[in-house]
Amino acid sequence: MRYRARPLARGAVEFGATELRLASPLGLWQVARRAGAGAAARVFPNFRALVRYTLLATGNRLSQIGVLQVRRRGEGMEFHQLREYRQGDSARAIDWKATARTARLIAREYEDERDQRVLLVIDCGRRMAAKDDALSHFDHALNAALLLAHVALRQGDAVGVLTMGAPGAARYLAPRKSVAAVNTILESVYDLEPSLAMPDYLRAAQDIMVRMRRRALVVLLTNLRDEDDDTLSAALALLRKRHLVVLASLREAILGRALAARVDSFDRALTHAAAAEYLAQRERAFRRVGAAGAACLDVEPQRLAISLVNHYLGLKRLGRL
Repeated sequence: MRYRARPLARGAVEFGATELRLASPLGLWQVARRAGAGAAARVFPNFRALVRYTLLATGNRLSQIGVLQVRRRGEGMEFHQLREYRQGDSARAIDWKATARTARLIAREYEDERDQRVLLVIDCGRRMAAKDDALSHFDHALNAALLLAHVALRQGDAVGVLTMGAPGAARYLAPRKSVAAVNTILESVYDLEPSLAMPDYLRAAQDIMVRMRRRALVVLLTNLRDEDDDTLSAALALLRKRHLVVLASLREAILGRALAARVDSFDRALTHAAAAEYLAQRERAFRRVGAAGAACLDVEPQRLAISLVNHYLGLKRLGRL
């Protein structure tokens, strides 16, 4: 006998033995029997976005999902080749020795640096259990991390993962290269769930400084609050000594709906004012984070994945990694 099951949540699943209901010969009663051994299964995050990204990247149609691609000439970090000067090239790209030899303007062309390191730090604390749709903020963060890992690996960078606030010890996967590393990351995080713990940014930063001796891009996926400022500021100051830091925070979609709703009653006016005050506090917190030298993304969960990919590609184009 075969049947199909559609899992509604990722994680480890246990299937017990099959229960059979057998009728007596005369059909007067039924007896229950169990047959077969139990089995364990693993339900992975939905990586449909990875497949779609790969297909669109193959066809050079990434703009359809909001990924910005800007071809940069002469502004990279690794030398690629010499070619004839084109209109729009920077004057700094001109190779004067080659120009003198050929009597034509020759420019140096560069490409994005490869072999960089990216560490994805995933907050597994209580705030990430919030939901705006069928998925929790944690699931959105996990899906965004997987897509960013896939993109960075295709760019030739090494990608690793560190969890923060997870039950028990933090999970750590050292940065590694090759597209197959996505499967390793899936195996490492597929069963994670948000806990009741609060994020300890400073402890996570200390852990990163011990584990990551080389400069890396550290992407912190969390849900920032104003009360996090004390520990977060110290953590960012520590990380900035060696690493480039991006803080990606998930903003509840209900806040935008509350501000956009028509104010036609006293209760709605209170809701509007509370949402505006809360967002103002978040804005102040992000200004402090920016002043500490970290780049900030404050987006709704559905936009997190594409926003992260665009920011990463922007850093690559600017040669900041």
